Amino acid sequence: MKIRTDFGLLWQSVKQMGAEERDFSFEVSSREEMDIDIELERGVEIALDDLESTGGLLSYKGRQVLLYIPDHGSWVQSVIDGKNQGNRFHVGDCTKLDEMRQKGKFDRYTVTTDLSGVFRISGQSNVSSHIEHDAELKVCKLCLRMLNYRGYDTGPLAKKVIFEEFSISDFFATYSTQFRFLPKQLLDRRSGYSDEWAEISRRYRESRSWICECCGIDLAGNKNLLHCHHVSGNKRDNRDDNLMALCADCHSKQPDHEKMYVRKSEMTEIQRLRRRQGILDVLPGWDAVLEYIDSAYEGVARKIMKTSRSLPAVGEDIENSKGEIVLTPELSWPAQRFAIVDNEEQLDTLTQVGWRAMTMEQVLKS
Repeated sequence: MKIRTDFGLLWQSVKQMGAEERDFSFEVSSREEMDIDIELERGVEIALDDLESTGGLLSYKGRQVLLYIPDHGSWVQSVIDGKNQGNRFHVGDCTKLDEMRQKGKFDRYTVTTDLSGVFRISGQSNVSSHIEHDAELKVCKLCLRMLNYRGYDTGPLAKKVIFEEFSISDFFATYSTQFRFLPKQLLDRRSGYSDEWAEISRRYRESRSWICECCGIDLAGNKNLLHCHHVSGNKRDNRDDNLMALCADCHSKQPDHEKMYVRKSEMTEIQRLRRRQGILDVLPGWDAVLEYIDSAYEGVARKIMKTSRSLPAVGEDIENSKGEIVLTPELSWPAQRFAIVDNEEQLDTLTQVGWRAMTMEQVLKS
């Protein structure tokens, strides 16, 4: 159902305050959808058959989730005391979950969108009393390997660092473009700015002609996609030499900004404009590919670059025989008529126009 609303009076008030009109969008969530989000923050008990996979990531009713087994048996107290690491929590559809399905295990699984890293676990104490308590758990290494998260499979040192420094909120933000619904905790991380920050940000971005100082994209027609970044990380230091105008994608890839999310619609528009403005025409190597692609594709790209000698096109349109755009994959090889796509539906779309394709999940699990 489409809702038509006249925002004329709103924009009139905006102009009276000396501000300017800007593009904006909003989504309406039903009460049922909001209830699901509330339940997932607390944790929802499911069967493995209820679990979905989106590009190799675990999902439930369209939301990215974590999965863990609350029951820690007789060693629950040692996990609570920090003497034992306990069961790992899962972030991807790894071989361990495949093994559980094949064995027909009927453990009580819980999915959650809680980003704290603290989970409600249970078990039996040595005196046979039931215990429930919160405890920190570690991420499953098989999940990190399957997803090739941040190049996890590149070497022992990389594996150790990535595992030990793993952050759930960073992980969710990396794949934010793959999901319509994002955890509320990810959306509530905007604080610490000075009262006049909105005007400082607008004035600085305008002084840079609405051009990203990193990738060079011109966002004069999409000003909401250009952010103002504090180089030092101090949100109160608003001197010009501590500011940078960055598109949403480049901003999210800055050091200590891993928790910044970018919506699919935003990334799609940024890539479309980069392509139109020639920024993606000739990328000099894989480092440039990794710099410009959607962060959700990093694991896939790092896996492909081990064996592929040819560079992919980034964000290039694929047309049918009538010249109509049917799909714009993040990674494609036009000369070979091959692309990496998000899901089976997109794979079928390319098959119909004579292209070969693999889904992200197929590449990661191959």
